[in-house]
Amino acid sequence: MSPLSLRSAIALLACGTAFAASPEARTTIMPTVAKVTEYGNLIDPGLNRDSCSSTYWAPNKVLWVCRDTQQAFKNGTIGTVLVANTVSYSTLPSPPSDPKPLVLHTPQGYGPLFYPLNADECPAPTGCGEDVCGAGFCADGTRWVGWPDITPAVTFRAPLGVVNAYGWMAQQRLTGLDVLNQTGWTLYHVTSGIDLLGTSIPKVVKQIESFWTADQIGYGTAANLVHDGYAYLYGATPDRHLALARAPLIGLIPSLEDHSIYEYWVNGKWTGTAPVSWDPTIVLENTSAIQGTVYYSPKWKSFVSISTAPNPEGPWSTPVQFYSGSIGNGTLPTYSALAHPGMTDGTGDYIMLTWTKTYLYPGGHFNVYEAPLIRVDWK
Repeated sequence: MSPLSLRSAIALLACGTAFAASPEARTTIMPTVAKVTEYGNLIDPGLNRDSCSSTYWAPNKVLWVCRDTQQAFKNGTIGTVLVANTVSYSTLPSPPSDPKPLVLHTPQGYGPLFYPLNADECPAPTGCGEDVCGAGFCADGTRWVGWPDITPAVTFRAPLGVVNAYGWMAQQRLTGLDVLNQTGWTLYHVTSGIDLLGTSIPKVVKQIESFWTADQIGYGTAANLVHDGYAYLYGATPDRHLALARAPLIGLIPSLEDHSIYEYWVNGKWTGTAPVSWDPTIVLENTSAIQGTVYYSPKWKSFVSISTAPNPEGPWSTPVQFYSGSIGNGTLPTYSALAHPGMTDGTGDYIMLTWTKTYLYPGGHFNVYEAPLIRVDWK
């Protein structure tokens, strides 16, 4: 689990797990919950997985990207090999009149990393943690974690499952849950080819180490949004707020690999010069850099995170709690509260939400994860 998870838990758990949306956007709107439908926990056969985010990938096909993944055996034991990030598919959820638990499918089987580690991140494991081993563990007891916060931003879709997307992940080394150093952020180019059976897994075809350097913002790691011809990419500031960059979607299959196309929200305007991470004028007011989601709601004509805004850069309103959920009893009881707009019909009439709950594994030093799924319908 991420070292930022504790902040996520504190921010969202004043009373259980709280999701919020406050709506002072173009008009004064107060979202009101009509009903909440519980779908139970995500079902992930044979796997114990942390912090799964999702995005719409292809018709009736949702891509899920998860953090630390272990095997879960039928006898109730948990495997000792830890994979830092993995990927699965699901269908869209069933209607609220028949809320069935959502099943994640992993046709590639257990084991392969989705986002590969870089050559200097101990990709061939030489060490272990207290109970686990795996890629990223170094001989000195430290670990390069390889934890994605969100799914990649899709820049192109075509029939038969063809997809082009880009994701970012921190180059982060930990000792325990303390950050030892962070050397930048890697860009991953992700593609899917023709998939007639609907069972193939996307592949990383290119990775650019330190696409964002250690003194820049990791744009695209906190949240991403594709809207009106732009990819909007959010990253965390050192004081745990959000900053924003954008890139135009140019050409038939838009690429996000060229720094020259990017603009950055600095001091209330867009500029072509990337700021340093500690520039105070890049902070988006009323935001918090927890693992999360930003999406556009046609119903409210607003952008939605833990609050709402008329534009991707804001102004973001003050959050108002509208839901409180159950928590676990693990090391960090609850974190990774996420919205899943790709699992909806796009009207904004409702949203699907998950959060991660942890439970201490009996006799072990690691956590077992659960991810409740709910649907919130708005009046």
